[in-house]
Formats: sequence, C-alpha cells, structure tokens
Amino acid sequence: MKRSFCATCLIMLLFAIEGRSQGSLLEDGFSLKFSVGFPPSQYGFDGELPLPKELELETTFGLEIGNQWYFYNSGHFGVGLDINWFDVVYGRAKLNNPLTGTINRITLEGSFIEFGPVATYAINDLFAIEGYYNLRPTYMVTYYWENTDDYVLVRNFNFLHGFGIGVRLKFFYIGYEATFGNIDGNVSADGEFEDFELLFDEQRMSGSNSKLIIGFQF
Repeated sequence: MKRSFCATCLIMLLFAIEGRSQGSLLEDGFSLKFSVGFPPSQYGFDGELPLPKELELETTFGLEIGNQWYFYNSGHFGVGLDINWFDVVYGRAKLNNPLTGTINRITLEGSFIEFGPVATYAINDLFAIEGYYNLRPTYMVTYYWENTDDYVLVRNFNFLHGFGIGVRLKFFYIGYEATFGNIDGNVSADGEFEDFELLFDEQRMSGSNSKLIIGFQF
C-alpha cells in the first residue's frame, strides 16, 4: 500500500514537471520549496530571560508549499500574486553541562496563507529571475526544557514579513529570502524555572532569518 502511494505521487510529480517544461515560465503554477536558514543570535528569542550562548540556533530547516497567479503577462515580464499556504521553520539546540545537566531548545515558526506580490522576468523559456514580498501571519514557539517538569515556553502570534529573490531554470528554483519582524511572546514555566513566569511576563521573539531556498516551481 505504501509503495503504491509513493509510486502514484512520483508519477503525478513527473506529469506536473513535464507539463511545466512545455509551457511558459510566466504561467500560473504550484511550488514546493525547502529552506536552510542561518539566523542571527536573537532569532526565536530576543528578550531579557537569561539564555546560554550554546542554546542560540545556528541553522533552521523549513518547508514551503504555495501557488503563483499572474495578472499581467507581457511575454517576458509578469506580475502576480504569490501565496504560501503553509510555511514551517524548525530549529533545535542542546546544552550539555555536567553541573546543570542537559538543557534542550526548540523553536518552531509556522506561517499560514502568506501572500504578496511577485514579479518575474523570463529571459527565455528556460531561465527567469523573480522577486517577491510576503506578509506572513506567523505563530512562533520557543521551548526550553530539562525534563517534562522543568521548562520555559514562550509563544504568540503576529504578522512578520519576507523579501525574496531567486532564479528559475525551468521547474527548478534557487533563491534567497530574508524574513524580519518581532512577536511579543507570552511566557509560561514550571519546575525549577517556575520563577521565570513571574519575573518575565512577556519576552520579544525575533523573526529575523536569512534563508537559502531550493525547490520546484511548476
């Protein structure tokens, strides 16, 4: 059953790629992209709550699924709407200390129905350059824990922003995206970190990140 499902998905992907390869780079389409981010130290947490340097994130990993619709198409230049229905970013760090034990950190950033303008210049039927802006409704969570009883949780929602530029070679896409904005995170804690909830009611969470984007647009 699992093999049949994977084979069906592969066949559908091949048909989509084949159909796109015969069309214009300025046609409406679907995108599946992966990201590797290199965030600054304040990403996911930029508040006053003490944070060891070892728990700062060095890299993040993400997945985007979206569509593009072009409203203007001159043959070589198009302007339209870019939407990411689902965009999730994940980062993890760990601190091993013989005195305090192991402390873990996860930051999860989930954006839904990102939208904004996209502009594409197709040099020919093979190669195109494009840029975009997205308004990103985002829920962000940063979680620190030693075990299930000792933890700090910072989370909230806000609108972040993203600018990107990339190149397309038929259905293959590679680009760069910068995201920015801040979220005022609500703090909850328990166990040995319980006092943090009383001392730090809200903490700022930075959404700044620099991401390499690789994927498919067809």
